[in-house]
Amino acid sequence: MDVVQSKSRRIVISTNGMLTDRIVEFYKKQKNKEVGIRISLEGLPQTSEALRGIPGGFDNSFRILLELKAVGIKDLGIGITVSDKNAKDLLPLFNLARAMDIEFAIAVVHNSFYFHTFSNEIVDKDMVAGEFRKLIRAYLDTWKIKNWFRAYMATGIINRIYEKPRPLPCAMGTDSFFLDPYGKIYPCNVMEEAMGNIKRKSFEEIWNSQQAEKVRQKVANCKENCWMIGSVSHVIRKKIWIPIWWILRNRCTYSPDTCD
Repeated sequence: MDVVQSKSRRIVISTNGMLTDRIVEFYKKQKNKEVGIRISLEGLPQTSEALRGIPGGFDNSFRILLELKAVGIKDLGIGITVSDKNAKDLLPLFNLARAMDIEFAIAVVHNSFYFHTFSNEIVDKDMVAGEFRKLIRAYLDTWKIKNWFRAYMATGIINRIYEKPRPLPCAMGTDSFFLDPYGKIYPCNVMEEAMGNIKRKSFEEIWNSQQAEKVRQKVANCKENCWMIGSVSHVIRKKIWIPIWWILRNRCTYSPDTCD
């Protein structure tokens, strides 16, 4: 962690929250108290436990949220990956996060070698997209600027659900990369071809290699149209005027009460 903190301006750790005591102790030992933590939930208690198959799992995750908030962590939040099975819990879970004054991160199911599945599918697209539209309205109805950008993020998820092109181009492998636990550098956690392994070569050698350029060409021609925060946030910052213009055009449309 000391090495990572020396090379990064911000670190966010995602966890299912099962190892409660270990997570709290980890945070207490951090010299840099700016480390963020996101607790993954699959919905409200009944839904979350049915999908995770862990009795009492929601209560355990909720307990660690309370404990981390009590020890003073500021960058704390809930994360949910949405499918047909838990989409109805999307807005209630956001309202819970809002009541606790913590962050709320969203994603939709994807397929890839890294997730060890290629069978994820949104069947009832209209229902799931409808729940995301409710969330967009709730995001835009707040006075938190970060939530307005999350609303834009949710529009990209709706595009993903309907298998439409990304609102913003993918720059993975150029602006960012994915490093797996074994030292392999990938453009992202969906494309399986690696650029190289930092256990065998330096990062600079890998990043400037012919293999890296080959992988970047594959990214440029990729048809997956993924839309995950790790492959989107840096593009949003790079083309900030696009989401800003979307927010200006849509805030009153989705939440007219805020514009009275």
